[in-house]
Amino acid sequence: MENINLDLLPKEGARMLEEIAKGNMVVARSASDFLYIIEFDNMIHMFSHRIGAPGGGQKQFQKDEKSTTMVRKIADLADAAYIVDFDKNMNLYSVMFTAEQAILDMFPGEDRDNDGVVDFMAAAQEE
Repeated sequence: MENINLDLLPKEGARMLEEIAKGNMVVARSASDFLYIIEFDNMIHMFSHRIGAPGGGQKQFQKDEKSTTMVRKIADLADAAYIVDFDKNMNLYSVMFTAEQAILDMFPGEDRDNDGVVDFMAAAQEE
């Protein structure tokens, strides 16, 4: 697999922890801010980025009760959550960039109420 798979994720802390334990990346979005959460080397790594910013931030925490509680709280605070399944040989920053672009393409944030809803209505039905 040399691509990434992106999907909506319920904003449930337990589910987010389950996904990162599987090696997947979880993305939490709140307005214009993105938080990427991944686990490796028994650490929870968090990368933050604001849309349009030239850089971002990074923090890492030992995987323990305090850090897992933090992930559960992020689930409660986020506007939306996504799961990113990717080839672990890929460059992590490229995965985050691609995921963010895909999320912005699908949910640009211009209609906050409908950003969490994907409408697959056929074009012929719109008439």
